[in-house]
Amino acid sequence: MILVNTEGGRSVAESGLDEALAEHLAALDRKDLEAYAATLADEVVLILPDGQVLAGKPAVVELHRQLFADGSWTQERTVRTVTTVGSTGWVLIEYRFFTVDADGRIVSDTNAYFTLTYAHVDGRWLVVADQNTRKAPAAAQ
Repeated sequence: MILVNTEGGRSVAESGLDEALAEHLAALDRKDLEAYAATLADEVVLILPDGQVLAGKPAVVELHRQLFADGSWTQERTVRTVTTVGSTGWVLIEYRFFTVDADGRIVSDTNAYFTLTYAHVDGRWLVVADQNTRKAPAAAQ
């Protein structure tokens, strides 16, 4: 579900951010490196759940080249918030990332959030930051 916030009478849909987000998520679903790269600003920064920082489009694309080559993973996502303020867009997505072995058994399973920060550049929304944060484990009852 996409939650649409408005600013100055213009909705996110009218600003084009929702289309940019859909393009980005579809590229991830298809594991389409070229389409994914087209959604990124040259100066993009990616922060992984373990705190590793990748700076610049070439580094982020290379990580995804390796990730997309591995067919053992799936990412299930729920878009929680989409908002714009001027020429900046912000998206909060909750996700589950899991990998399976050759027999289809889940061997790793992570629940986390990622936030995408977009900038409106030359008439197009591009990702300038992608921050990933693991969700805290549920408290034991």
